[in-house]
Amino acid sequence: MNESAKQQSSVDDSNLTVSARYLQHHPLASEFVAEYTLGDELGSGGFGFVVSATRNSDKKEVAVKFIFREKVPVHGWAKDPELGVVPMEIYALRNVSHPNIIKFLGSYQDFKYFYLVMELHGTPWSASNPLLSKSDGPSSMMEAIAKATMNQRNAAAENGGGSASSTSSGTASFQSSASSSSSSLNQLAEEVEEPPKPALLVRRTSCDLFECIEHHSKFSEAQARSIFKQIVDCVYYLNSRGICHRDIKDENIVIDNDFVVKLIDFGSAVIIPPQGKLFDRFYGTINYASPEILKGAKYRAESAEIWSLGILLYTILYGEVPFNDPIQAISGPYIQPRVQSSSECLHLLNWMLAKAPERRATIQDVAKHPWIAGVSMPNM
Repeated sequence: MNESAKQQSSVDDSNLTVSARYLQHHPLASEFVAEYTLGDELGSGGFGFVVSATRNSDKKEVAVKFIFREKVPVHGWAKDPELGVVPMEIYALRNVSHPNIIKFLGSYQDFKYFYLVMELHGTPWSASNPLLSKSDGPSSMMEAIAKATMNQRNAAAENGGGSASSTSSGTASFQSSASSSSSSLNQLAEEVEEPPKPALLVRRTSCDLFECIEHHSKFSEAQARSIFKQIVDCVYYLNSRGICHRDIKDENIVIDNDFVVKLIDFGSAVIIPPQGKLFDRFYGTINYASPEILKGAKYRAESAEIWSLGILLYTILYGEVPFNDPIQAISGPYIQPRVQSSSECLHLLNWMLAKAPERRATIQDVAKHPWIAGVSMPNM
């Protein structure tokens, strides 16, 4: 590559996605490369990033989380009987199986990353997504996808973009290291001196519950119950397996247009300790943190998770968070909802958001609550 191209590449790097910056010069594990081809970025965070990939054997699309080895905390490791010492997230997913928990498909590693391969679930919640219209038949869906793809390619060519864009259907995109000022994709391809790597230049629209709530503004109570029940079922299952997720929130739940949900991101998960042992560190999300955590007190993971579930239920029901700040979460009432809910629903919500953890519902209480079962409570 000549000096001019190197300088251009350096400038263009600042516009790349997180995954592209980290992976464009990184040698991937040969076993992984033999099985998968990388696609778009799905998300990123402090401990790693997630990209789509296509399994070469059957063209099935999956999600791959790249976990930074150096950022896994001391308490974040677990010993798997077959894999050896791995991040807790890999251990947890490999040892659970539930329809509402994202499925483990495999793992790889190199000197810098652990690769966690998972099923890819959810609908990209974007107004421009042709798959969101359930009235569309297969042919009209494919026509919409093809049209969207062509529009994106034309836009890339007209704007002199350095990559072919991907669509929400999961079509892989490929990176060009040539100048972004070229006027056509053909010219870009001719200027590449090395075989192109998967681009990761596109950040795909999220499939999570947060974006789904944004898309719908609010759900009916029946829809909210259907969504929430699935989450309760998988949390109940995890607790029965001795695991606590510890970061329940709308962004860690992927959902499709049939409202089927799956729990993801087990990076904060822990093995539930013997009764009586408390935690003193918090690794979840502050808006979902319980009063005892916000006050800096030691806490039980299970009761803190019930609080997070309460925050989540409120958010699903009303499309907003229940507390303006930590002070209100510690000692104040939640924001009065602008829409009316049934007495059974409010009973469960108030029980889950009890300030004192000893007065809070347990996951068993939540799972068997009449609102979850869709039956009326007596004398209410």
